[in-house]
Amino acid sequence: MRTFWLYTLARFGLIIAAGLVLFPFLGFNLVMAIAAIIIGALLSYLLLGKMRAKAATEIEAKVAKRVSKPKRVGADEAAEDEIVEERLGDDGDQSK
Repeated sequence: MRTFWLYTLARFGLIIAAGLVLFPFLGFNLVMAIAAIIIGALLSYLLLGKMRAKAATEIEAKVAKRVSKPKRVGADEAAEDEIVEERLGDDGDQSK
């Protein structure tokens, strides 16, 4: 996750840098903010490709690790399952 946070920080840094460059020309207003976000996004796409790929790989690995783990059944779920089984009985009749 460290790479993800570094990538996010780098993207914010590019947006702020673009805003600082645009500030003398546009002033501090909504147009400058939108322009800085667009320019920062384009610069991050061009300049941070390797970092983005590495962060995406780490996120994919974490998701795959989480999916591969079996789900733990909690005490509440086990108790609920027992209640349902008692109400259904042996024949599975739901009319009880």
